[in-house]
Amino acid sequence: MNTTSKPKLKPKIPLRSSLFILMISLIIVLLTDSVFYYYTKRMLTTELETKLGLIANNVAISIKHSKTGERYVENLIGQNLRTAALAAQYKLDPDIEQVTNEELVNLSQELMIDHITLMKRSGDDIIGYKSSEPKEINMSTKNWSRDWFKAFNQLLDTKETNVLSGQALPHYWSGPMNTSMSDPKFVDKWGYYYDGRTNYIVDPYVHDTYFRDYQRETGVDAVIDEMIHGYTDHGATEIAVFNPPIFLGQQEQYKKEGYTWFTDREVLFGSYTMQDPRDRQFVQSALASKQTQQMMATIEGKSYLKMFIPLQLDIPVVIGLTADYEQVRNSIKRQQTNLLLLIGSTALIAFILVILSVRFMNRNREAAAESVQGVYVDHIGSLFRSMKEQRHDFNNHVATIHSLVHLQQYEELSRYTSEIIGETTALNDIIQINVPAISAIVQSKVIQAVERKITFEHEIANLKDVQLSTVKATDWVRIISNLIDNAFDAVSVSDPNRDKLVRLEGQVQGHALVFHIRNAGDPIPGDLIERIFEPGFSTKKQDAAHAGLGLSIVKQLVDKYGGTVRVSSTESETVFTVSLPL
Repeated sequence: MNTTSKPKLKPKIPLRSSLFILMISLIIVLLTDSVFYYYTKRMLTTELETKLGLIANNVAISIKHSKTGERYVENLIGQNLRTAALAAQYKLDPDIEQVTNEELVNLSQELMIDHITLMKRSGDDIIGYKSSEPKEINMSTKNWSRDWFKAFNQLLDTKETNVLSGQALPHYWSGPMNTSMSDPKFVDKWGYYYDGRTNYIVDPYVHDTYFRDYQRETGVDAVIDEMIHGYTDHGATEIAVFNPPIFLGQQEQYKKEGYTWFTDREVLFGSYTMQDPRDRQFVQSALASKQTQQMMATIEGKSYLKMFIPLQLDIPVVIGLTADYEQVRNSIKRQQTNLLLLIGSTALIAFILVILSVRFMNRNREAAAESVQGVYVDHIGSLFRSMKEQRHDFNNHVATIHSLVHLQQYEELSRYTSEIIGETTALNDIIQINVPAISAIVQSKVIQAVERKITFEHEIANLKDVQLSTVKATDWVRIISNLIDNAFDAVSVSDPNRDKLVRLEGQVQGHALVFHIRNAGDPIPGDLIERIFEPGFSTKKQDAAHAGLGLSIVKQLVDKYGGTVRVSSTESETVFTVSLPL
């Protein structure tokens, strides 16, 4: 049976595996996109928090500056009320029983103040006894904050007023602006005068109409309104400065802790329309921890970020800031959409490139495999054709030998059989190499050597575990084939007295596969060694069979793999050494 061994073709790069790798890459990209989404969200939220923090600082500074201006204006009002009290005392009878409420009404209009109340002791209480405002008559002050009631008693005892709040002048004390106890719709400024010449305290007071106009135009509310509705977007939708004792309903606790607050309003400045049931909890938490608290709230179907920042003024307050979080979400969505479009287009391009690359690589691998298979089949086919020819001639050899024996031509018989044995030995010296392509080229060169009457020796060692890629094996075949052909040509045209010997040696040295091709032909002149690898250059007579391309092809292939090719030539032999990394 005549069988021809074929090198096993390398499998194609499967498209399914490539698509799987592409899908894994897309998953990684999507995970990266998720991380980007979280990072962007955190970054934009932090940026919004920073903006709100800056707003809180501006509000705090505005409150401090405004309170200085407001205190100055309030003190001016207090001084004017003292002047009004002195004028009233000058007009009124020193005995409170001799003063009528109608007289106080007319006097308040004359002095251009809102109302006048006369106060006196009644047991352990101090009450409004006569007044231009009927609601003030018989009004008790015993349960007022300790500053107020204490100041009243100090005045009636003709002592210098000494309390934590308000404005103290000789025989006079003016309480801070506060909500009217008799008419809570007003915030009033009161003045209390007593110098011992009457049996009552003169209490002129005015509503805060002009003071509130001042605050609205130049105070904290003006700053807050500018931050919310001004040309620059500071990020806040609503700002409220909470008055904790009233907002939390903890007046008694604050009294025990020694705090005095100046108003009964829940919100000192700003507005509080965007309410959440958890606001009081977070205000209390901010006060207790003295650290900023924040939460996400949904109000009327929209998301808002609410921050609560504690601030210490005359009393502890909390600045509440509400910001529209939908802007952050919309910004994230825009960036996410742009990123997904970029990822989608990149993935599509990558998918197309992968398909094209896989097809291109598979075609190259197929072409390389077919080339190796062709070389292998051609050379093995040549070997077996030669063996068939010699087997065909076997009968002629046997007949010739029989005739020589019959004629007793033993010397001629010895010479004839020696030649036959030499050819047969050469043909049967078939090496076993793990790289089929190299095995095939060496075997084919054995046949060519016999046909050209050249002694071709080969020694291939330790290639058992060598695994060459299909492309690299093909290039090795081209390198070895060109160098052996060059050696065969060299010994064929050399001095007839020189041995026609070519020897191939191959082995693995470290991480490189090394081949030596030796020939006993004429030496190469020293001045030509540097040129033998040039395309078209040859030391042989130029003809169609020797175009001077073999060695230049070898050099190109060796350079392609980062290997080396060296040549040395002496009188005894010329050696080409090729080394390629595995």
